[in-house]
Amino acid sequence: MLAIYHFGPVANSLTPLLCALEKGLEFENRFLDSRRWEHHEPAFQALSPEGMVPIVVHDGRVVRESTVINEYLDTVFPELPLRPADPWLCAEMRVLTKYVDEYFCPALTVIGAHGATPFASQIDKQEMQGILARMPNDEVRKKWETVSATGYSDEELADARRRLRNCIARAERQLAHGEDWLLGSFYSLADIKWYSMAPALPRVMPDDCNEEEAPALSAWLARMKARPAVRALENYRGR
Repeated sequence: MLAIYHFGPVANSLTPLLCALEKGLEFENRFLDSRRWEHHEPAFQALSPEGMVPIVVHDGRVVRESTVINEYLDTVFPELPLRPADPWLCAEMRVLTKYVDEYFCPALTVIGAHGATPFASQIDKQEMQGILARMPNDEVRKKWETVSATGYSDEELADARRRLRNCIARAERQLAHGEDWLLGSFYSLADIKWYSMAPALPRVMPDDCNEEEAPALSAWLARMKARPAVRALENYRGR
């Protein structure tokens, strides 16, 4: 039995969903409503003690962290491999996924979380204190403390946008080979991981991520959107 617990086809939750769809895996769809804080309920925290999403449950065992989940799925279900057989290319793939986890995602999180300020600021202060108290992860709790109070500062937002410009430049360099995918002709977990974040760039960085300023990235985004598995993600936006 394979089950994927997720927030829908966005950000890190998109990562295992797209991997499973690309590989044609059957899985139980366990959507969690983040606006109802379902990931902080005891039943879910029994599986993910820090309330972190996504997770995969496979034959009763929990696998956490989206990048690790995808490597696990590609190992356990080796048909239609999403990691190149060449060791060097596989190492390059892991560098690209690591970059998303450690640099791209944190930068985009600042912009995305700041966008939730209107929602968070409308929650009763006492209720929010109770919600914060149930957040076991320090980093997540600090983020929501900021969002529910003032949001991020102009300086923090400017720095996040600077880092996102670096991500756009990194993608342009990576795709300079002129082939379809980040590793060339081989579609891999790197494409999946980057696609968990990159679709937001034309919206949050319109002056920097467009067909003129970032032609290679824009073309890659169009190719990704055309993939049947990516189109199938629309079926996982809710219950």
